[in-house]
Amino acid sequence: MLLATLLTIVAVAHQSTIPAWSEITEDNIVSQTQHVPSSTIKKSRDSAVLVKSTNIGFWSGTATMTGTYFISNDKHYVITVHHGIHGPCWLVRVIHGDESYKCKEFVAMDEANDYVIMEMETPLHNRQPLKMPQDLPHGPEWKPSYSILNRIIYTGYPNAVGPLTLGGDVVGYGDEYVYIFSHAYGGASGSGVFTHDGKYIGYIVAIDVGSTEFGPDVLENLVIVAPAFNVDWGVLSD
Repeated sequence: MLLATLLTIVAVAHQSTIPAWSEITEDNIVSQTQHVPSSTIKKSRDSAVLVKSTNIGFWSGTATMTGTYFISNDKHYVITVHHGIHGPCWLVRVIHGDESYKCKEFVAMDEANDYVIMEMETPLHNRQPLKMPQDLPHGPEWKPSYSILNRIIYTGYPNAVGPLTLGGDVVGYGDEYVYIFSHAYGGASGSGVFTHDGKYIGYIVAIDVGSTEFGPDVLENLVIVAPAFNVDWGVLSD
């Protein structure tokens, strides 16, 4: 009887113990109740970085956006949006936590498709890079990746806060872009978008803007994604 009572007390004490904040915020703590596998959530979070671009010219200031860290042919890269780069490579910093990394060179700058690929001077500690082209859809995988109501997730740094991970669904298409129903704000541009099975299918470029009787109205829940097949991944083999 005494043993049973002691075990009950221990069980109640264990259930009522509040975990340390460091335990709650560990990146490897991922909900098991989502419709997206925990491995995909971790892939999204572990490859996301904050990117800062500074210009010391006429317009002096710093723009913040999100990038995705990846490797190809044993070199380390970050892909982000072109519209967020306002200065030269040497004024770009890629940040995760307290670590800051330097851009070595821009290997691709595509204003039309709104992306920049930069090679990094060193590997990024405590980040798990994607592997390109392995983490892209291949052949027949492309079509279902953009199918209506296909579940997606992304991790970004809206307003330089994060990393924050959000879910969403593919809801439509426009011109060269894919629309997803999710949420995004300034600073989320460049965030890598993943399918539920962990394929990198694009990057966030903007949120939609509607019009009302009172003027323009920002639609933070209609997010515009540039497809990954518009990226010239061939530059990585040069």
